[in-house]
Amino acid sequence: MEKVTGSARYAGDQQPEGLAHAWPVPTTVARGDITAVDAAAAALAMPGVLAVLTHRNAPRSPSPRAARA
Repeated sequence: MEKVTGSARYAGDQQPEGLAHAWPVPTTVARGDITAVDAAAAALAMPGVLAVLTHRNAPRSPSPRAARA
């Protein structure tokens, strides 16, 4: 009956404690070289930023196959 009345809770309705969202930021330059990323300035640019991940500090998957799991 909950699904019929619209009161059913689905996976997307859940808000686990400590939930954080990732938001990729694409480049605004069509072609070029990234020479530096100021992660500290990026973290301060918006309130609520928990981390700024770059190629230097992003966690690595143990293998390419594990990334697809």
